[in-house]
Amino acid sequence: MEILTQVFTISLIAAILRTTAPILLVALGGAFTTKAGIFNIGLEGQMLMGAFFGVLGSMWTGSALGGLVFGVTASVLMAVIFSVFVVTLRANEVVVGLALNIMAGGLTISLTKAIFGVRGSIVNPAIVGMPRIHVPLIHDIRPLGQILSGYTPLVYTAFALVFLVWVILFRTRLGLYIRVTGEKPEAAQSLGIRTARMQHIASLICGVLAGAAGVHLSLGYIVMFAENMSSGRGFMAVAVLIFSGGDPVKVLLGCLLFGFADAASLRLQTMGVSSYLVLMVPFVVSVSALFLLSWRQRPKIIRETLQHLTAPVVAKGQGS
Repeated sequence: MEILTQVFTISLIAAILRTTAPILLVALGGAFTTKAGIFNIGLEGQMLMGAFFGVLGSMWTGSALGGLVFGVTASVLMAVIFSVFVVTLRANEVVVGLALNIMAGGLTISLTKAIFGVRGSIVNPAIVGMPRIHVPLIHDIRPLGQILSGYTPLVYTAFALVFLVWVILFRTRLGLYIRVTGEKPEAAQSLGIRTARMQHIASLICGVLAGAAGVHLSLGYIVMFAENMSSGRGFMAVAVLIFSGGDPVKVLLGCLLFGFADAASLRLQTMGVSSYLVLMVPFVVSVSALFLLSWRQRPKIIRETLQHLTAPVVAKGQGS
């Protein structure tokens, strides 16, 4: 009981919001590709490129905004490559996504060594982190101020985008075209909707948000870059998209679950729990969530299997 009171504190809630933000940003980007009928497993690589070039842009321009522009641009370029191969050239989306993830990991390591002459991480006083916003009035109210105030702009943006993405997907013509492209591509083409264009647009939007998620990691969450600092958050976003179907509200709930796992693991580590066990927590949550999803869908899968098995028997009976 004492351990629980030490873990579940006001600061834990604030940590959950901070750790949820990057996963939420990239997952909301992935919601567009999911709704467009693309399984985008390359989110991890896009985040990593955004994180590296966010630091690079911050140092070159002397501002966090410059870092954001550089990071988003790099991620969008990755999204363009993914989109060209998957949508235009009809390559396997899983193979392309994994290849880009591997490329991003190797490229950031090589560039770190080539540009900074170091290996492992970039820690430099020239890196300009994102400012923290102290909300007027709320900031001085405890404990509300501890929960809702003092975050970087991208944290507030991530949660505000849940509503905006929902509006775009379900209340605009662009969102309708994207959803029809993913759900009924033949019907979309018969209506004159350019499905390839919709998938390209969805991929580019995804690249923007994935880049912003990466920049948040290197300029907002902490002010540095480390090898593979995305640490599987892109894959967590993919897991969220699988069991949410790209619905923004369900995406938010799934990301909060992973944000809680991430924040709780950090808190447990400060309490002396073995780091090997702590690092397992987010991935155990991922596997558990996918297991529960599969278990929930089990009756549907069984029905479809039985229908498939009985179909030849029914057809044979009708033929006789």
